[in-house]
Amino acid sequence: MKRRERSWMYDRLDGRNLKPDFLKGVGEFIEFCKEHSTCNDCDKIRCPCPLCDNRRFHDTETVRVHLYKKGFVRNYYQWICQGESLAESSRVQPNPYRDMVIDALGNNQEHLLNEESNSVEEEPNDEAKKFIDLLKTAEDPLCEGSKLSVLEMASRIASLKCEFNLQHRCVDGFASLFNDAIPNNNQMGRTFNSTKNVLEGLELPHERIHTCPKGCLLFWKGDAHLDKCRVCGSDRYKKTKKGKLIPAKVLIYFPITPRLQRLYATKNISEDMTWHAKNPRVQNTFAHPSDSEAWKHLDTTFPNFALEPRNVRLGLCTDGFAPHGTFGSQYSCWPVILTPYNLPPSMCMKRPFMFLSLLVPGPKNPKGNLDVYMQPLIEELK
Repeated sequence: MKRRERSWMYDRLDGRNLKPDFLKGVGEFIEFCKEHSTCNDCDKIRCPCPLCDNRRFHDTETVRVHLYKKGFVRNYYQWICQGESLAESSRVQPNPYRDMVIDALGNNQEHLLNEESNSVEEEPNDEAKKFIDLLKTAEDPLCEGSKLSVLEMASRIASLKCEFNLQHRCVDGFASLFNDAIPNNNQMGRTFNSTKNVLEGLELPHERIHTCPKGCLLFWKGDAHLDKCRVCGSDRYKKTKKGKLIPAKVLIYFPITPRLQRLYATKNISEDMTWHAKNPRVQNTFAHPSDSEAWKHLDTTFPNFALEPRNVRLGLCTDGFAPHGTFGSQYSCWPVILTPYNLPPSMCMKRPFMFLSLLVPGPKNPKGNLDVYMQPLIEELK
């Protein structure tokens, strides 16, 4: 139905001129956004042009100009990012958790709400289902009359567990207590695992790799079948008090490829990824790593790599930190952070673009064994 009502969205030009129906429709869209101010950023609204893709906020006149020049992002017949799915509610509160889902997964409108003219809906793919399910948990109340959504409750429980280093059994107990305290027919999970399931679509893909307790090698690839370190003879597993075998030490690896692909899947950021090649330089001014002699030396040494400005230049750093603060035993782990230097100075050192790639286990400084832990990352980069 929406597809037929809003066919004007993709019928923009009559020769070189904008069609009257399109101009009228854009005006209606702007008014719709103003009426649903809870989805806006103060006086700014999400822009659904192909360039901004509902990720950037602009004032209404800028959005109007963008739509006149570029039109709407493909298959965006239902304005969910502007709050259309919430239109039935006259008292909608700001929902940062809904915004978190949109910012994390984007609005994959090509696969969402794809209504056919005969009103038969196409089955969404797995990625679209994940997006739809997370939006639903961000909007569904925990129970009737509750101000908390299912996603907000799950996020806050997970955050408290990490912040105060709570045991799984402790969280299970609190979750069960909350479940009994709130009315029946609620959507509150009784265990921490059920809470984690709600957040599953937001987690980063990661790989857990067993390592030698002394850091000699990774039980990975050709050594994945070993039960003892072939360098020092240390056991791969240790026994718990209940006699269960668990790995003595685990390296957590977060693949970098999906996150780099993500940068190029977002149009406004993909343009910024070639900033280092297009931006004019100020003579004798060091404003960006691309101004350095090291960058120029790399361009000279690998000219084929330098010819393609979309090739990614990464900075790598690591440092130890104590996850438990001043409490408990002395333990430090070592995160390895990657930063794409293609981006302009205003972006490349900001938190959203600092990618955790490895979490090297403690309890002490890996020192000379850091290269052992770096193997999965180096292989992926190659």
